[in-house]
Amino acid sequence: VPKCTFSSLLVLAAIDIIDTWLIKSYHKSATEWVVVPFIVITSLTFGMLQSVGLGLGASTLVFVASFYRAGVVKFIANGLTIRSTIERNCEDSLWLCQHADMIQLLVLQNYLFFGNAVSCLKYIQSMFDAEAGFDPDLPPFPKYVILDLSIVTGIDTSAVDVLDEISSLCKENKCNLIFAGIPRVIRPALITGGVKPSRTNKHLIFSPDLDSALGRAEDELLKVVGHNEEKAADVGAQRRHERKVSMVDHGLRHALREIDAQHSISLGRHLQALEKYTTPIEINAGDKLNDTGNENNLPRGLYFVESGLLKCEHDSSTSLTRGRTRSNFFAAPHMSSSTGSIGQVNARSATVGRTANLLKKNPQSAMLAQNHVFRLARIGPGWVIGSISEFVGQDIPGMYTALTPCRVHHLTFETIEELEVERPVLILHLYKLLSHLSARRQEMTIGQLATMRSIFSSTAPSKPISRSKMR
Repeated sequence: VPKCTFSSLLVLAAIDIIDTWLIKSYHKSATEWVVVPFIVITSLTFGMLQSVGLGLGASTLVFVASFYRAGVVKFIANGLTIRSTIERNCEDSLWLCQHADMIQLLVLQNYLFFGNAVSCLKYIQSMFDAEAGFDPDLPPFPKYVILDLSIVTGIDTSAVDVLDEISSLCKENKCNLIFAGIPRVIRPALITGGVKPSRTNKHLIFSPDLDSALGRAEDELLKVVGHNEEKAADVGAQRRHERKVSMVDHGLRHALREIDAQHSISLGRHLQALEKYTTPIEINAGDKLNDTGNENNLPRGLYFVESGLLKCEHDSSTSLTRGRTRSNFFAAPHMSSSTGSIGQVNARSATVGRTANLLKKNPQSAMLAQNHVFRLARIGPGWVIGSISEFVGQDIPGMYTALTPCRVHHLTFETIEELEVERPVLILHLYKLLSHLSARRQEMTIGQLATMRSIFSSTAPSKPISRSKMR
């Protein structure tokens, strides 16, 4: 082979390497491009093996710097800008519209280490900064701080110590700290580091997801600061006194007036004739309705709430989204741990196929395997229980617990069927009311979907702003 031919091949290879690793890489990332000339210079100075080691270290530093710039903060909000999916009466919703900024929320992402965890600590410290004098433009001191860790991939011991400092800071300022959606890979590190609910850490709460954390914070804020349960109990006592004084019970009319006031409609006057077809039911505080194993199940029909507060909890297994339910019940491919590789997952696993076939043959099998309960609504005067089951023809879902003494008026399903023939105009007004309530409920659901989209599509700064700059 002529020497000129072999030399030409070497020159061609050199040109190709220079074009690929020196010229084109500069257009892709100028920061990573610096590593290439750095390796060349160090190879001429120290040697090839040493230059490879130094280049590896430089590449690691570039990666860590890029990772840090990506930021650990995914979303920043407070109770005014994001709400739980729990439906509430008009009075509670209006109160939260004025005072829900006492709930602060931070959605974290990526890997938590000392550097980015300290930035979160400084931000939370700024929430409790005491400014000289009174400034009405400053947000109030928080009563609840929520840290959502559901999309955090890992944590080191130094970050656990920082979270412990955050917990101590909240405790000193009489603020509750809620960790939401803690991944299984992170929970042992937190518990080992002492960041866990206990008798000495009553302010610290673990919540399964962000929505339940928001719902719990809102409930406690309404109870402790807003005193809504005390007000509801007082209203119920006043209603009982009025019934004792009066010879006629007009409880259903009061419930219909509350519906008109909360939803800005005027259908109550057309439905007053239902009064003689309903049966009043007294519910004591703490009583559970529709509980598994409890005889106090709600028969089909409509329940108009006259006074009191109830909370409705729902089993998530009754939803249409049927996914992973327990460790040995998978209808879709899954990873054994959050640190595993997707390259090791078989998309056409026989286990997944057998489970999917079982789910197709018996959809209830997946539902029985799930045990997660979430809050659905907080019900008070102006509510109608059973409106959805009335349309779909099923039993009333969910478990209802009376928070205060309550009084409801029951209109049975059989009575509704009879009135469809005897008094169709009256039932037409009733269906008009139920359709309006269902439309309002769907409007709230759409709003919650928009909120979740804003969380996942947000580009919050890596270092949160201070409290004084939030005015």
